[in-house]
Amino acid sequence: MVEVAEDRRTPSGEGTPLIERIRDRHALALLLSLVVFLVLMPVLEETRLGGLILILLLYSTLVTSILELASLTGRRLWILPTVLLAGTSMAFILLSHITPTRSLIVANQSILILFFGLITVGLFKGLGHPGPITAGRLYTSVSLYLILGMVWLAVYRLIDALHPGSFMVAGVVATGPLPRSTLLYLSLATLTTVGYGDVVPVGPLVRMLAVMEAAAGVLYVAITIARLVSAYQGTGHRQG
Repeated sequence: MVEVAEDRRTPSGEGTPLIERIRDRHALALLLSLVVFLVLMPVLEETRLGGLILILLLYSTLVTSILELASLTGRRLWILPTVLLAGTSMAFILLSHITPTRSLIVANQSILILFFGLITVGLFKGLGHPGPITAGRLYTSVSLYLILGMVWLAVYRLIDALHPGSFMVAGVVATGPLPRSTLLYLSLATLTTVGYGDVVPVGPLVRMLAVMEAAAGVLYVAITIARLVSAYQGTGHRQG
């Protein structure tokens, strides 16, 4: 069935396999859902209605992540666990929105760490498959970078729930739960090694995790470029 799909061409006659166009659309949908969710989080999290909209946007991100994973890998070994984790996470998110408790936050963030962790490993592995450097692969590469920020966002929220006072904002230790947008800001600023210093980790564990995120952000760019080049060269060798 895969071979038949790969031989199909678009109606426009451009000579592009239909399956590649579908993969590109899945990759673009994932990237757009991530960008919309991350950009709108600070705007919507202040109100209850905005919180519901954020839940829908997160649900869209989870679904598009699974679709892109299925499109890039096509293996049930990766797909089934992510579907299970996504469904469980959405149930906890809805419950925590109705009756927010510390235990629900801890459970949900733990599941999100596992979900985005599996998505990261699966997509990164798929990027290494031999093939041309299409627009879809570039979209996926950018999405993976943002997903790394989502992983550490979940980690920081988990630590914030378990160990209040692990972060300092504007020189003051935050004793209460921090807004998601504040921890997202910390995650992305650390991942990109910007490090403004207005939101900083103060606990020993979270400090080490922040350093690991900064290292992951630097290494990701170098390793991803190397994998894409290697995949492209692998295609050339096979055709030759």
